[in-house]
Amino acid sequence: MKSFLTLVTLLISSLTFAQKLVVTPNGLRDESDNEKTYVVLNIENKKASELYTNALKYINKNYKNPEKVTLGKVENESLKFATFESSFIKVTNSFVKVAIDAEYNIQLDFKDGKVKFELQNLDMYYSADGRKTRVLFTGGALEGYSIYNKKGELKRDDTKADIEAHFNKTITKIKEFLSGKSEGENW
Repeated sequence: MKSFLTLVTLLISSLTFAQKLVVTPNGLRDESDNEKTYVVLNIENKKASELYTNALKYINKNYKNPEKVTLGKVENESLKFATFESSFIKVTNSFVKVAIDAEYNIQLDFKDGKVKFELQNLDMYYSADGRKTRVLFTGGALEGYSIYNKKGELKRDDTKADIEAHFNKTITKIKEFLSGKSEGENW
């Protein structure tokens, strides 16, 4: 019985502190507060300076040209970097899956024990013949691949789920790296 109560407590606390983004008609929002366009990652026992240094290490490890992707930084306070992902999700277009590319910026703001994570300037698109067809959070059928129609009704639940899964995996990966739990450190 004691182990059952411990398990329930752990489950509730993990749900309470889950830092996730969800797709809404207005864009990506904090799952627990749809007014927020960011999530706060709680990383206990880490000073802002350590989190900042680990974020720089993350960029150096995961990007081919770290100097080029870094858009701005204030030492121990904030860091902004650009990301391009080829084929980051697939969208169904007339029974055919097309690869969607994404370009966006990640803004990280640091305080002792926590990091504010925000995606900025998200552009998702399919490119062919010099034309871009965009994935839109809200729009009409002829405007692009709209996840929600203009009435706010969900039209592409698979695209919504794929975007959420992708960015929440990114959040988890960055959080693990910032907290010092990244893979490949024990060699």
